[in-house]
Amino acid sequence: MLIFIYLVSLVILISLLNQYCLKNNYLVSETGDAHQKFASNTKIPLTGGVFIYLGLLFLFNHLSFLLIIFSIFIFSLGFISDLKLIKSANRRLIIQTLIVLSFILLSNLQITNTRIYFLDDLLSVKYVNHLFVIFCVLILINGSNFFDGLNTLNIGYFLYVSLIINYLILNDVIYVSDHQIYKNLTFILLFAYVLNFINKIFLGDSGSYLLGFFFSVILINLYDVNNHISPFYIILLVWYPCYENLFSIVRKKILNRSSMKPDSNHLHQLIFFFIKKKFLIKTIYANLLSANLINIFNFLVFLISSNFISKTKIIIICIIFNLIVYTFTYYVLFNYRYKKL
Repeated sequence: MLIFIYLVSLVILISLLNQYCLKNNYLVSETGDAHQKFASNTKIPLTGGVFIYLGLLFLFNHLSFLLIIFSIFIFSLGFISDLKLIKSANRRLIIQTLIVLSFILLSNLQITNTRIYFLDDLLSVKYVNHLFVIFCVLILINGSNFFDGLNTLNIGYFLYVSLIINYLILNDVIYVSDHQIYKNLTFILLFAYVLNFINKIFLGDSGSYLLGFFFSVILINLYDVNNHISPFYIILLVWYPCYENLFSIVRKKILNRSSMKPDSNHLHQLIFFFIKKKFLIKTIYANLLSANLINIFNFLVFLISSNFISKTKIIIICIIFNLIVYTFTYYVLFNYRYKKL
């Protein structure tokens, strides 16, 4: 009950902050940006990250002090980016790397068992392990940012991941020392989802960076105490933002475009374009339908594959299936949009 009172209080606080932001044109989305017009044609406060971070503070007694502190750092970097004070994506990446490296060194965050024997041998080398963990965390941080282009897509995705974790805990499939973290995390994301659904908040870079960082840390720690499950199930839980990141970098390189510059050719945007044009529905409905199609598909994959959570070969097949579906769908919808099919 206390979490509900706290989150309702946060909703009131964020509503007041939103009024200030809109009145002063401060910390609001840019309606002229081509890659943002899919989410809304009106200015929306980029206060989703503020809501989520303040929500996480409710878990202060349940989370490590280092995670709370470094979440502030990664949130602050995104917040500064939202204010357009650091426009260079390369600079932001460098700062992200320094934040993640510092967290790894201080918290001793490691990945030691991937069930890929030659990789596990390499990971026994301390510095290789650090580099590998940095890579994994950065992929999710930036993947979270890359696919934050439709209302409810990013928050909804991580909400479903949180729901699956709770489902596994309740069914004694995985062990956690403190279930309260995951229960309250779900409530925080649910409230944020509703606010995003009704166009009261956007995550902004602050929110997407924060969610990517926070989930990368808790998932690595979750696997660390549950080695009986396949590490590839953890990969499966975050496959979409991670593949979105890697796929976007590759396709932009092929097209001789900057891999760090946003565009409007992400899969979720192509799905949005297809639905809006094919069914002639309003932007807001095409937006929500596109986001929920992606998230429901992923949730079903998470749920079905949870029956094989320790079966690495089956989980790998699920991941490969997802990659094929993503790539094929992208090919068809990209060519449809640009009249190449």
